[in-house]
Amino acid sequence: MTLKVLTIYYKHRRGGFCKRFRLKIETYLKAGWQVHYIAVEPYPYQDENLIPHILPCPFHKHSGVFFWVWFFVMAPLHALVLGLRHKFHLISAATPVYAWISGPVKWLRKIPMVTLLWTKPQFTTDCHEDYQSLNKLENVLERWGVRWSDRMIANSEACRTAWIQRYRLEAEKVEVHPNHVDLLSFKKEEQRQKLIQQLKLAEDAFIIVSTSIFEPHKNLEFLIAAFSHVDSERAVLVLIGAGEQRTHLKKVARALGIAERVIFTGWRENARELLQGSDLFVFPSLREGMSEALLEATTCKMPCLVSAIPENMEVIRNPEQHFSPHETHELIQKINRCIADKKYYTDLQKQTEVEGHRYNFDWGKGWMEHIQQMINPGS
Repeated sequence: MTLKVLTIYYKHRRGGFCKRFRLKIETYLKAGWQVHYIAVEPYPYQDENLIPHILPCPFHKHSGVFFWVWFFVMAPLHALVLGLRHKFHLISAATPVYAWISGPVKWLRKIPMVTLLWTKPQFTTDCHEDYQSLNKLENVLERWGVRWSDRMIANSEACRTAWIQRYRLEAEKVEVHPNHVDLLSFKKEEQRQKLIQQLKLAEDAFIIVSTSIFEPHKNLEFLIAAFSHVDSERAVLVLIGAGEQRTHLKKVARALGIAERVIFTGWRENARELLQGSDLFVFPSLREGMSEALLEATTCKMPCLVSAIPENMEVIRNPEQHFSPHETHELIQKINRCIADKKYYTDLQKQTEVEGHRYNFDWGKGWMEHIQQMINPGS
C-alpha cells in the first residue's frame, strides 16, 4: 500500500526554510510515499509521486494582508475537499500556522499530524513590520496549531525550549532533529583566487562575508556599522543575498563612507563556493531557527563569529566566537584581532571546523525515524 502525505506551504521561496521543506518532501518520496501539496504555484521540483493542488489566486503578489486573509480562508477549505477525496495517512505541517490550516482534515480523517518548528514562535509578525497588526491572530493560530499537532519536531534545542515555554507544551510532545550539512572537499586557495578575480579584489584583501536574506531580523545594518570601524583598509565586506533591505543597506554603506568596500553580490546559488574563498564569516542575526548559512560556513575552513543568541550559540559553542548583536564594539574587536593575530585566527578556524563535523549526518534517515514512530507503514 502506498502511503499518502498531505502538506501545505503557499509557495517555494529562497532561503534555508524552503531548502529544509524540500528535503522533507524528498525524504517521503524516497520512501515511496505519495506527497500531495497545496500551494498558489507549483514547486520548482517534480516527481511522479509529488501531486500539486494549486489554488487559483486572484492576487498578482503573494503578500500583504488581503492575500493572507484569502489564503487562510481558501486553503483549509481546499484541504478539507482533498481530505474527503483522498485517504491520507499523515499530515506533515510546515509550521504551526499550517497545522491550524490542516486541522479540519486531521479531525475529519482521524490521522496523525507532525509539525516542523523551524524558528521561535510568532516569527512572521515579530520580524515583518507589515504584519505586526496581526500579532494576536498569529498567536491564536499557533496556539491551536500546536494543540492539534500530535508531534512537533524542532531544529534546535533553543527553538524547542521557546515553543514549550510560550505555549506551555508537554516536553515529550516536542522533539529535536537538527539541520545537517554536507562536508565538501575543496581547495581553499583556488576558491580564494576565483573570488578575488570575480569581485576584482586586491590579492591581500581580508574577505569578511555574510549570507542571508536582507530583512531586519538578520541585523545587517549592525554588521555594516561595525565594519565601518574595522582598522584594516584591506578588509572588505561581502554580503551575499537579496531582500527588502538591499537598497537601504547600500545607503547605509554610502553614508558611512565605506560603499567601495561593501560588496553586494545578489542572490547566488553558488554561495557556498564564495564562502570557501573567504577569510571570515560573520552572522549578526537577531533571530534564527538553525541557520543553513551558518552550518555551511562551518565547513569552509574559516572562523565564524556569531551573534550571542541561543540558536547561534548552539551551533558555535566557543564563547570567544560570540558577540552582542546590539553593541558593535565587541564585534569590531574580534574582527580586528582575526586580521592582526594569526594564532587567534587559526584557533577559531579549528574550533569552527569541529562544529561543522557535529552536523554531518543523514538528515532524511533521522527524519523518517521520527515519522515511523507515528504511523505503521504496513497498515
